[in-house]
Amino acid sequence: MKLKKDSTRTEDGQYYGRITDAAIDGAIDYKNRPADKSKTGRWPAVLFIMGSTAIERMAFYGIAMNLVSYLTLVLHEGTAQSITNVWNWGGVAWITPLVGGFIADTYLGRFKTIAIGLLIYQAGMVLLTLTVALPALKPPPCPTQTNCTNVSESSVKLFFFALYLIAIAIGGVKPCISTLGADQFDEEDEKERPMKQSFFNYWWIAVTGGAVVALTVLVYIQDHVGFGWGYGIPTVGMVFSTFLFLAGRRRYRYKLPQGSPLTQVAQVLVAATRKFRVKVPANAALLHETYQPEKRNILHSNNFRFLDKAATPRGEEIKESLAGDEGSVNRWHLCTVTQVEEVKLLVKVLPIWFTTLMFIVTSQQLGTVFLRQGLTLDLHMGHHFKIPPASMELTCSLTALLAIPLYDRFLVPFVRRFTGNERGFTLLQRIGIGLMITVLSMAVAAIVEIKRLGVVKEHGLQLSKSPLPMSVFWLTPQYSIMGLAQVFGWMGMLEFFYDQAPDDMQSIGTALFLSNTGVAHFLCTAIVNILGQVTGRGGRENWIQPVTNQSRLDKYYWLLTIMAAINCVLYFIAAWWYTYKQATRQSNEKLVKVAPSEAPLPE
Repeated sequence: MKLKKDSTRTEDGQYYGRITDAAIDGAIDYKNRPADKSKTGRWPAVLFIMGSTAIERMAFYGIAMNLVSYLTLVLHEGTAQSITNVWNWGGVAWITPLVGGFIADTYLGRFKTIAIGLLIYQAGMVLLTLTVALPALKPPPCPTQTNCTNVSESSVKLFFFALYLIAIAIGGVKPCISTLGADQFDEEDEKERPMKQSFFNYWWIAVTGGAVVALTVLVYIQDHVGFGWGYGIPTVGMVFSTFLFLAGRRRYRYKLPQGSPLTQVAQVLVAATRKFRVKVPANAALLHETYQPEKRNILHSNNFRFLDKAATPRGEEIKESLAGDEGSVNRWHLCTVTQVEEVKLLVKVLPIWFTTLMFIVTSQQLGTVFLRQGLTLDLHMGHHFKIPPASMELTCSLTALLAIPLYDRFLVPFVRRFTGNERGFTLLQRIGIGLMITVLSMAVAAIVEIKRLGVVKEHGLQLSKSPLPMSVFWLTPQYSIMGLAQVFGWMGMLEFFYDQAPDDMQSIGTALFLSNTGVAHFLCTAIVNILGQVTGRGGRENWIQPVTNQSRLDKYYWLLTIMAAINCVLYFIAAWWYTYKQATRQSNEKLVKVAPSEAPLPE
């Protein structure tokens, strides 16, 4: 791949394109680029991305973590309605990255997709701030929360329009920004590969750091000053996020969009179907393959042998394959081994995708059901200070912030001695540990809820909206355990879907992880709706009532505990079956360096 004429070479030997051409379009030569000789390596470029991410996450969590409070206390929605509205919005926000990832990998590249997404994000934040700040667009204050006046239907629609505009913008930002950060490190470079493996840990620190600011400063302002200021501050923050991201544009490495991945998948399926009677050779070396300097080749695997028919030459195709002239090969008739293996990778990750849904379902209780519990408890810390209920999730974030450096600096080197894996745990092992921890978190939440309901019954407060004589800090264990689960499960999933995606589809790979979160939001809504129908039959009381003190959240948590435990078993079966991607790169006309994703350390 040739660099464009307006690209430049800096003192540290890196190629950078100008913002009007190569920087946006994505010109970089990974095979022939000189080594990075700068003392700080790729981290200065990454810091621009991580800084922008931290501010954007502050804005997102400043909305998401206290949205139940706004819907409940300002728009006067009931428990089930407010929770399902949050989950539905979150579902869209986490599903749209599939579209954004596809656009980035196919047409625009990651940089352009992120930049456009940030601009739409900014417009949504401005509109959302106006809807919660202007008196004409919000209900009048109702301190007693009884016989409250509702806002007009048009104002409610405008509020949700702003929310969903932000959700669309997130679709362009989230699947690409972490992927662009990981792209700054070359997997084939001995110096940069360990940095890339640590990147996701430190990127998560940036995400969690933004969440911490949202859960302390922004949530406090929203509860004690007003949502106008609480949303206005992150709106200004998004201006700085956009500026910071664009400021690093001349330092980033870029990858060219490689065309529609759907077309590549379709070519393999069509070619394999055309040759359904062709026998696949026992020797994989007889399958069609070419070597491209700008990407790695994926080694042949024995899974889904039917698809290998697409790479099996026949007739005149044998001559074309031996000639190595890709220009004369019709990809709808003959595909490369790498192209076939890319389709296999997408198929193989699906069982992992399905069996990690339950992890996200349990995680989504943090800002919804856990928060509804917190709203009923005594929020005082000392005699004069009241904790904003949404700030309890800070316990989860702080646990993660403390655990990530310990994990990276101490646990990984310790475990590495026994496993021989440079990551310590394999990616699937790390996810599995996270899944098991969520089972514990749900069980603890159920036990705490039994205690809370005991206090409700003891003081006869089933219909009261006054705080219970029980501290909100009783919720600390379930929040902390969930924070530890995210260090293993959430971060492991993010790295897994990025790492195991084909090189040309890594934005889509990240989007696949994010879509997992979106589907889980809708699954949460479905669970609550089904529970309402099943538990409310025959005149019995629904487990989830509009008034939290009349609900049976303990039974709901025990149900999630059982579902999470069963899911763990299914996950371990899928993980046992999975085989990791192995890739090679051609250098100086020779095939060198096998780079399996989960290779043991050399002896």
